[in-house]
Amino acid sequence: MLQWADQNWLRLLAYVAVGVLALLAGRREDRADPATWRPFWLMTAWVFFVMALGRAQGLAEWVIDQVRGEAYEAGWYDARRPLQAAVVLAVGGAWLVSVAAACWRIPERRRRYLPMTVMVLTVGAYVAVRTVSLHQVDSLLYRREIFDLRVGTLIEYVLLAAAGACTFWTPEPSGSASDACVEA
Repeated sequence: MLQWADQNWLRLLAYVAVGVLALLAGRREDRADPATWRPFWLMTAWVFFVMALGRAQGLAEWVIDQVRGEAYEAGWYDARRPLQAAVVLAVGGAWLVSVAAACWRIPERRRRYLPMTVMVLTVGAYVAVRTVSLHQVDSLLYRREIFDLRVGTLIEYVLLAAAGACTFWTPEPSGSASDACVEA
């Protein structure tokens, strides 16, 4: 049903679209309001454009091929699974710590940027986990389908759609810091 959406160039366009939406969000910021932080949107757009470039160039696949070749040459390819699992757990732990730190450390006047911060961290962690190419994760992402769309592709689109939606989220500065983390 949706297998047409499982094309690299469409996902590349989705990354570019989120980058453009981030640039537009930056343009909408009121320069006179001290609670706004326009460079945040420029940095966010840059991150998504770099991810789009990485997808266009097949960077993740290139990295995987390089590491796989090194593993063969060094003789540890057959023992790679525990290392891959450790890296996946480390990425997950780093994501958790980063999100907690963002919830804790982003100042109240800049809480409006918290949802997009969490989305950038989440998309980055997803890309990193996917790049590690742990067999069990690959089985879920690439060999299972929902509506004729690979689970990994669906997850990527959902994350990018959520990131795009965050560019439109501009709440009034109110509530406590814990309220903002619960809403995010």
